[in-house]
Amino acid sequence: MNIENFLDIGVSLGILLIFLWMACVLYLKNKWLRFIEDRLEDGRRCYSLNFFLAGQGVLHYATIFLSKFHARRYGLLEKREKVPKDVQRLFIVIFCLFMTSFVLCFGSLGVLSILQDG
Repeated sequence: MNIENFLDIGVSLGILLIFLWMACVLYLKNKWLRFIEDRLEDGRRCYSLNFFLAGQGVLHYATIFLSKFHARRYGLLEKREKVPKDVQRLFIVIFCLFMTSFVLCFGSLGVLSILQDG
């Protein structure tokens, strides 16, 4: 096996993880996103309207749960304590899943294109 085969496996694994992330977003949209919007946004429904906005909302709320800087920036530092820790961890894990799949897929594609040009 050469490096191109490993990179092809990385791209394939990244694509599979993106589909897994999409399934997780669908779960969070149906189960937890309205709950989060009620607690953090005082009932304003910005991200639970459709699937595409739900993906953005999951990433947005995960950064709020992950970083005090972002929570303070959006004025949600005190409000994020109203959300149970296990729900916060779920959003953070799904955020890490997205970042891993993104890096695997597009990083492998970038390295593969560099190797094929050189």
